[in-house]
Amino acid sequence: MLTHIILITIGSALVSYGARIMVDGSSSLAKRFNISDLVIGLTVVAFGTSSPELIVSVIAASTGKADVALGNVIGSNMMNICLILGLAALIRPLGVQRNTVWKEIPLSLLGIIVAFFMANDLLFDGRGPSAISRIDGLVLLSFFAIYLYYMFEIARNYPQISTPDMHQRPVWLSVMMVLGGIAALTLGGQLVVESAIGIARFLGISEAVIGLTLVAVGTSIPELATSIVAARRGNTDIAVGNVVGSNIFNVFMILGVSATVAPLPLGNIKMSDFIACILMTALLFLFCFVQESRVVTKWKGLAFLGIYAAYMAYLLTGL
Repeated sequence: MLTHIILITIGSALVSYGARIMVDGSSSLAKRFNISDLVIGLTVVAFGTSSPELIVSVIAASTGKADVALGNVIGSNMMNICLILGLAALIRPLGVQRNTVWKEIPLSLLGIIVAFFMANDLLFDGRGPSAISRIDGLVLLSFFAIYLYYMFEIARNYPQISTPDMHQRPVWLSVMMVLGGIAALTLGGQLVVESAIGIARFLGISEAVIGLTLVAVGTSIPELATSIVAARRGNTDIAVGNVVGSNIFNVFMILGVSATVAPLPLGNIKMSDFIACILMTALLFLFCFVQESRVVTKWKGLAFLGIYAAYMAYLLTGL
């Protein structure tokens, strides 16, 4: 048990470090080839921060561990809203941009609702097994293409919000960083998945619960660090935008790619997990109109933290 905990910690650290150096190396290479900061920010940096969830979910899907892949996506979205935004709001009230309120949060809500419909073959079609199929995965990736188009349109009108902070390095060093990042991501992802399965078997709990908790926490470290630092520096719109954007990436890109690699049977993932994620996303939208308009205040952050604690207790006690 202790060995598995150590390995999943090492794996989580590897995927976080691998994502960071891969982004730095890729950004440096792109800059050397005169690719604009805007394009780099929308592609390399955006994909890089979501790469831990992507690698872990794809590895889990390809090895037949659909519970871990699905749990990672749903659990990460729950953690992003409840834990990360909750903690960031305690540091500083979080202002939410108008576009985020009226376009990105609703798109995030649409994404998890669509995934809920796709995963409910037995409920809606009267036949099973319930799964997110390859066709479902391609549909999600089509939604993701639309979202990418939206991002480019927003960034073209407001280019300053997408310019990443980067350093241009020698080509050989950039290439080594990219290759090293990919290697760290792959190795770390394998450690996370295998250790998660080992912990689940040792504790006698489902792989779905491990995916929703330990794996989700481990792969959400980049989002946690980004939002906390942004809140401390007063860049509260970045803290919120990082979370909402990550949730959209998780459903449309990560779930889409994972399901395209291998169909994802629902397994031990419950409808209550999907519904909880839907409700938390809807609550974030509603909180933008309660008390201070378009501000996640400290009491709202405390509410999110309390809800997340209750959800964790629900998962771990098997109620």
